[in-house]
Amino acid sequence: MAEVINIDVLTLDSVQCAACGYMMESIAALPKDVQEMIVYTEWSIKHKAGIGKFLELKGRVLPTICIERDLVFESIIPQYEELIDEMAKRAPSQKMKERILSLRKVGFEFDKIAENLAKAGSGMRTRVDS
Repeated sequence: MAEVINIDVLTLDSVQCAACGYMMESIAALPKDVQEMIVYTEWSIKHKAGIGKFLELKGRVLPTICIERDLVFESIIPQYEELIDEMAKRAPSQKMKERILSLRKVGFEFDKIAENLAKAGSGMRTRVDS
């Protein structure tokens, strides 16, 4: 697999918690060129794996976006430029950093949010029916 930036989104539940949903959507609305450079997952604390990830990353509040294991946006829904800048800081190579920064003026693309959320498993691991 090519170089990627790993993003973990710590949530209560992106389906039932508005702020958590907005956090996930801020990642899912990133343009296609950025989507190709990232891998992201929602970690709901309603499940054992989510609690484990919350503790592993030393989470403090929900929702939180972690980029390359750094707690970056804690209870703050980021603007597009903020996300781009923080991803660029943590890019695994100078080439990727430059590519990400070149996309700084593109802005969010809202037409593929549902598809991108599904790809990330958003809402899939947040509910357990009894």
